[in-house]
Amino acid sequence: MTHIPAFRMKTPVLRALCGGLSAMAALTLAVDAGQAQQTTETPTAPKSAAEQAKAWQDIASRPDFWQGTWQSIAPIADNFTIPPDYTPSALAYIKAYKPAEDSPFTNCKPLGMPFVQNIGGMPMKFFQSPGMIALYIETSGMTRFIHTDGRKHSEEPNPAYLGESIGRWEGDTLVVDTTGLAADTVFQMGRLSEKLRPQGDHSPVSGVIFGPHGPNLRLVERIRLIDFNTLEIQTTLYDDTVFKKPYALEPRKFIRGIERRNEPQEWACTDNRDYLDPTTGKLELNVKDKAQSR
Repeated sequence: MTHIPAFRMKTPVLRALCGGLSAMAALTLAVDAGQAQQTTETPTAPKSAAEQAKAWQDIASRPDFWQGTWQSIAPIADNFTIPPDYTPSALAYIKAYKPAEDSPFTNCKPLGMPFVQNIGGMPMKFFQSPGMIALYIETSGMTRFIHTDGRKHSEEPNPAYLGESIGRWEGDTLVVDTTGLAADTVFQMGRLSEKLRPQGDHSPVSGVIFGPHGPNLRLVERIRLIDFNTLEIQTTLYDDTVFKKPYALEPRKFIRGIERRNEPQEWACTDNRDYLDPTTGKLELNVKDKAQSR
């Protein structure tokens, strides 16, 4: 797998950004005090000791996702065994699609949801606190935050590779609803049939159809323990620019690791040399100057 380097901002870009931030700060200071007061959120008072104790007791009563880490034992790519009911625009895209070798792992871009959780061999670890679950994903060194405090989705969420995730418990199943995904998030919209896949290509992403998603892509995950050592995540994709109706992916399995060697590690890429041209789908190998310039 080609590693993804940390983004390095060039000096002219940094100066331009700083200039923009300075202008923004000046504009903010120009807002009168009355307007500022209307947009400031009032912080909530700390919970009492009894309320805090109850919140942690509620966490202790939930299924134990927290011990150890979880590693995927399902294939990296989703199978799409049952063909989705595609929109006409998605069918046209698929007809013209030319698979690119190793495309998710080039150009220094974080993988993002939902693909980032599919990579086997790199663990995930859940951390729980009242009102929030954090999920560290060693792939790309990303931490995902799942809000469980009863909030609603933002009307205009800040686009992000991991999106805005809100969770709730339905019995022993954690249901996570994610929106606000960045437009360039790596998105698998299907898979070529066996006869259309490149012969002799044993890449884990062979025959995978990666494509653009719509602005309202929504993911709904149902996360549950099958037994102490096995976690299952079933994801349903909602995107009316790609699918005529929601498409349910096959459940993915993860196994628990509690040994010291399974602890999550820091993951950072600093030397990506491969470059995928997004307009031609051509992958160039060992062209460090292009790869790091993006």
